Amino acid sequence: MRWRPLAHRDAPRVAGLLAVCERTDRTGDLRDEQDVLDGWAASGIDLAAGTTSAWAGPEPVAYAVTRAREHADPVHEMTLDVVVHPAHRTPGVIAHLLDGCRRTAARRHRERFGGTPLELHARTHGHQRWLAEALDAAGYRRVRGYRGMRIDLAEHAPSAPSAGVDGAPVLPPGTVLVPFEERHDALLLAARNEIFARNPGSVPMTPATWRHSVTGSPYFRPDSSLLLLSADGREILCYLLATELADAGRERELYLANAGTRTDLHGRGLYRTVFTHALARAKDRGYRWAVMDVDSTNAMATGGFYERLGARTFRTWTGHALDLTDGTGRRGAAVRPHAAPPP
Repeated sequence: MRWRPLAHRDAPRVAGLLAVCERTDRTGDLRDEQDVLDGWAASGIDLAAGTTSAWAGPEPVAYAVTRAREHADPVHEMTLDVVVHPAHRTPGVIAHLLDGCRRTAARRHRERFGGTPLELHARTHGHQRWLAEALDAAGYRRVRGYRGMRIDLAEHAPSAPSAGVDGAPVLPPGTVLVPFEERHDALLLAARNEIFARNPGSVPMTPATWRHSVTGSPYFRPDSSLLLLSADGREILCYLLATELADAGRERELYLANAGTRTDLHGRGLYRTVFTHALARAKDRGYRWAVMDVDSTNAMATGGFYERLGARTFRTWTGHALDLTDGTGRRGAAVRPHAAPPP
């Protein structure tokens, strides 16, 4: 078995490895060659300096990618993506990957944010018990859970966006609901950064990362992404952004990927208004399912908000974190409970 960093030329074979793993793990991670390349183009990924991969002959059988964040405020969080072919999930291979990630993360951290605390984060699907247990053994803590939920729009979507009690809620006075347009992009990024400024683990997104990961992504669906604006259009009060990953030939799924409400407006039903209008719009545009991943500590999740709208859990995720501040990954180190990045 040969070990080396990943390179862009490896994308077709890495996509093949992901397809093999998906048949066993059933995580919904369907990435083709272009998806792999798009992911590697994200800010904070350095193939030469931040990845490793194992090869058996001409085919990859395992790899790990570390991604550095753009800010350390106050903790620098690096994320980890680990993939291993089902036939090669031996303790030795997995331990080699995780040990390499720890060393790589510590080195890259020193280069970018030396002197600040460092945490390494990973996320596992409910079917990836092999990886969750390996992370446990490596000293990671399980810091948060997530539920993948979906709504059958044929049964549960409001049918009349302008209706009152039986359809989507009437818009609050002095507001207007519009789909995303390019002219909203800078205003939306500013609103997102302000809304999440005080959230533990959240850092401001730069315009480059925002475009790559959100509004410039090939999966972003602007017509299905809604913004609740002030009447003059100068303020974003609440937003819900959507993507679509499934092939159009299948039952179409709209993934409700990003949402936020201005903090001084919490508790006024703005998110419920935008969310239910988004469901009605998705149904009208031919989607069968609305899908979301919900933080298990989210107040709306624990209060049954999504279940009342017809959502049912169909997958689970776990966020794992390792404190590397002292370079050892001490199991007793305090790790702040917060959300890991989404898939």
